[in-house]
Amino acid sequence: MRNQKVPIDPGRQADAGFTMVEILIAMAIFLAVAGGAFMLLAKSQPLFSQQQSLAEVNISLRNSVAQIQLDIANAGANYYAGVNVPNYPVGVVVTNNVVATGGDCRSGAPLAYGANCFDSMSIITADAATPPTNPSNGSGGCAVTSGTTLYLDPAGSTGYTTLAAAITAAASFLSGDQILLVKSDGSQYTTVKLTAAGGTTTIGANKLVVLTHSATTTSSGITGFNAAASGNDTYGMTTNVNSMLGEQYCPTDYVLRILPIQYKVDSTDPTNPTLTRTVAGTVQTLSQKTLATQIIGFKIGVSLFNNTTDTDTTTYSFDASSYNNGNSIPYNYTLVRSVMVSIIGRTKPTTSPTYVFRNSFDSGAYEIQGVSTVINPRNMSMND
Repeated sequence: MRNQKVPIDPGRQADAGFTMVEILIAMAIFLAVAGGAFMLLAKSQPLFSQQQSLAEVNISLRNSVAQIQLDIANAGANYYAGVNVPNYPVGVVVTNNVVATGGDCRSGAPLAYGANCFDSMSIITADAATPPTNPSNGSGGCAVTSGTTLYLDPAGSTGYTTLAAAITAAASFLSGDQILLVKSDGSQYTTVKLTAAGGTTTIGANKLVVLTHSATTTSSGITGFNAAASGNDTYGMTTNVNSMLGEQYCPTDYVLRILPIQYKVDSTDPTNPTLTRTVAGTVQTLSQKTLATQIIGFKIGVSLFNNTTDTDTTTYSFDASSYNNGNSIPYNYTLVRSVMVSIIGRTKPTTSPTYVFRNSFDSGAYEIQGVSTVINPRNMSMND
C-alpha cells in the first residue's frame, strides 16, 4: 500500500494549545504584574499600621479627656439634704513635678520618661451614703486632730438616739478610710486616715461613734502631715503646709467620709508610661484602670479664685508651690476654680532601621498626638 497523507482538520488545528514560548511570555508578564502588586503592598502595609497606631493614640487620648472632664466637673460633689455643710474647701488637689530650667526628666536612647516628667491629681468627693457628722472630744468640747481619737454625733444633734443607730453609723467607717474635717464656715480643713474601723461608746447619756486615726503634725503653728511618705494622706491634701489647714474641730463642724479619684502616670516601665485612674470604693477597695499607654506628657495647671479679678495673675499655674492670686498662697487648693489638663501620647516606639521618621517634639522614632482641655469644677464656685 502506498502511504497516504491524512489531511489536517482545520477545526482541530484551531483547538491546539499554547506553545512553550507563549507560556513563558505569559508567566513573565504575570510575575512582573504580581511583583509590582506585592511591592506596593509591602510599601503600604507599614503606612497602614502607622495610621492604625496613630488612630489608637487619638482614641485613647479622647477617651481619657472625656473621663477626666466628667470627674473634675463633679469635684467637691455630694449635697446632703437638710444638713448645712459648707461648700467643700477643697475639690481638686494637684501635685506638680517641676523640671528645673535647663533640666530634662528624660534619659536614655530611646528616651525613657521618669516619674518626675508627670503631674498627678486627686479629685475629692464625699461618700453620699455616709451622712456628715459633728466631731467632738466626747464631752461636748472641741477635738484636736493632733490626737488620735474623734467622737461623732449625728449632724445637728447630741448623741445617737439608740446604740443600734450608733452601731449602724459606725459601720460606715472602715480601717484605712480617709476622712475630711471641715470648719462650719469652710475656713479650715484637714484630713486624717482611720487606723481602725468605727466603734461606739456611751458617755453619760450620749451614744457616740468613735474613730481612731493617724495624728497630724504641726509646723510653725499650722497643722499638716508635711510628709507624703507617712502614708496618712494618700491624696496630698495636707502633705504640704498651707494657710487653710486647721487642728481644732468643734461640735458645730463636720466630718465627711471621702471617696477620691486619683489620676497619675505609672512609669514603672519607663519605656511605656501608663495613665491610670484609681477610684476609692465604698468598701475600702481601690479600683485602678488603665486609660492610655505610651503617655509621655501629663501636666496639670490651675486658675485660682481672686476676690477682685476672679483669676490669678498668671492664667494657669503649673506649680502648686507658687500659687498666687495677689498673695503668696502655696498649696492652697481651696482656691482652685479652673483646671487645665494636657496629655501627650505616642505610637509604640520602633527600632526598625527602615523607619526613618523622627518627630519634632523629642526626635523619637514614633508619632505623637496631644490634647489639652480646661474644666471648671462646678461645685467649687457656688459661693463665689
